[in-house]
Amino acid sequence: MGNFVANEGLSIFVILVWLGINAFLFVHFYMAFLVDQWFYTRVLLGQALSWARAPAACLNFNCMLILLPVCRNLLSILRGTIQCCSRTAARQLDRNLTFHKLVAYMIAFHTAVHIIAHLFNFEFFMDAQLNRNSSHLPFILSEIGTGDNASFLNPIRSNET
Repeated sequence: MGNFVANEGLSIFVILVWLGINAFLFVHFYMAFLVDQWFYTRVLLGQALSWARAPAACLNFNCMLILLPVCRNLLSILRGTIQCCSRTAARQLDRNLTFHKLVAYMIAFHTAVHIIAHLFNFEFFMDAQLNRNSSHLPFILSEIGTGDNASFLNPIRSNET
């Protein structure tokens, strides 16, 4: 067990930190779109707004991160500075492609969640436009901005779309 911790401890720590950042970003942005500022959009879309925005934040982070493990100059600089301190840390830099693949898998996962949430968004926008009940709040919100150059909440402007 001691050899495993010595050999794999840094890799596990880096992966846990990366997963923790992803989880924090997801929860933070999910909760950020549940505030009153987005009330009317949530009336139209429900939870799908948060389900689209949270993986988008994680996608931004992971797409920024995916190139770092395969930058040769960065790896050379890190190997040179770490070589004098710890051989275990230098050995972890040789596993850069594994981390690159893990980030790619996370990008694929968050892309799928993001796309599915937007499909639900489209369906909710269509339902709000098609349900022509004047006492139904999503329909009333869909009718905002029907004039020229007016801002609107529902991008589906007619029920023939």
